[in-house]
Amino acid sequence: MKSVSLAVLLLLVLAGALCGQENQNEGRVTQRVQPGGMIRIELSAGGYTISGSDSNAIVVTFEQPQQVKVQIKATDSGADVSIQNTPHSNFHAQIEVPRHSSLWVRLSAGELKISDVVGNKDVESLAGSVEIEVAHPEEYGHRDASVTAGELSASAFGVSKGGLWRSFHQEGPGKYRLHAHVGSGSLTLRASN
Repeated sequence: MKSVSLAVLLLLVLAGALCGQENQNEGRVTQRVQPGGMIRIELSAGGYTISGSDSNAIVVTFEQPQQVKVQIKATDSGADVSIQNTPHSNFHAQIEVPRHSSLWVRLSAGELKISDVVGNKDVESLAGSVEIEVAHPEEYGHRDASVTAGELSASAFGVSKGGLWRSFHQEGPGKYRLHAHVGSGSLTLRASN
């Protein structure tokens, strides 16, 4: 009887391990985190959408999972997310985070869209397009944005500039902080519709 119970337990453990691997192979990784924390995200080249949700979990859904490496590590103060080994063409991933989170995001190159996340934002990309939805501009105190070469459009804060070394710095009444930079490409801080 003990050997049958032990065999069943071993099969359940093995099935659980395989299910975790299947999630990675299917292109979906989930990790529960404490809401309201700092989420640090490092992204290899590709197209990404980061959006807030009412869940207390980070969920990464991605394409071409056979070579992509996704890691989410919960910490006492939030989480660290890393997406590496992305293919050289047409890669896209959706990252859902708790709506009330602070974001620190670094993208090597590509397209990044952030929406429906309430909290501090520190976002940088070496090259490509970054668009950040700013639902309530008045919630931000210090805000600064810059592009080395390209277009800076910050309709949420009444700024639009193009060319080389474009930037703006403002102080507002809010408690959150916003920093965004794109080396070469476009940066958009848009008011939500």
